[in-house]
Amino acid sequence: MSALNLELSNELQAPALAATYKLAGRIHIPGVLTDQSAKDLFDAIADFKEWILHLNQGDKLFDVFPEQRKAMTDQQLHDIRMAAYAGAQKGFQYIYDNYPIYDAYHAGECAKPFNKLFEFINSKPFIEFVRTVTGHADITFADAQLTKFSPGDFLTIHDDNVYGKDRRAAFVLNMTPEWQPDWGGILQFFDKKKHVEGGFTPSFNALNIFSIPKPHAVSQVSTFSRRARYSITGWLRTGTDPKA
Repeated sequence: MSALNLELSNELQAPALAATYKLAGRIHIPGVLTDQSAKDLFDAIADFKEWILHLNQGDKLFDVFPEQRKAMTDQQLHDIRMAAYAGAQKGFQYIYDNYPIYDAYHAGECAKPFNKLFEFINSKPFIEFVRTVTGHADITFADAQLTKFSPGDFLTIHDDNVYGKDRRAAFVLNMTPEWQPDWGGILQFFDKKKHVEGGFTPSFNALNIFSIPKPHAVSQVSTFSRRARYSITGWLRTGTDPKA
């Protein structure tokens, strides 16, 4: 596929969006990219084959790379998933496919055309847009990963507040067409009593932004979902990019 040429929609009204964000500390922005940009980006994601199975066991992170997954038996993959389900009963847990755009880009190994995606979310128009929406004029860069939540995948409650990362807000660029709320994969937000106070359903060409720290989760994608949940996720950060 040729290089991506991504552009923000010229219909976005950043000051009005900023007012909404200020009230709730989160926002859903539909139609964030031009139609052609969104189509091209989705086509690139749908064609991508090098997904990494990404999960944790307590504080330890694990990546199962494509060649490793191909060498595993169905029983081994089943056991990995069952271990993740058991972990979710006890504490923070996740299992989904990803591709670490930020790390790959800075290593000079980013799969094309996602190098252009990373450059877009760090471009002057995008950074200025999210600065206005969030009210954080000190945002200087964004990191990012591709994510694919297939049936059975999930991400339990957490708040994204990691010391030293200088995160001002989190973002989710949704690239999931034809999604039904019953299929799960909902970005959920929780109050101090852990009641669900709101949520965003997976959608296509929509940008979610929310403040940090904010307890949230991605509900498990249903086993009867007909699709995977695709998105680009990351954090809007301040300071100097430590990998630049």
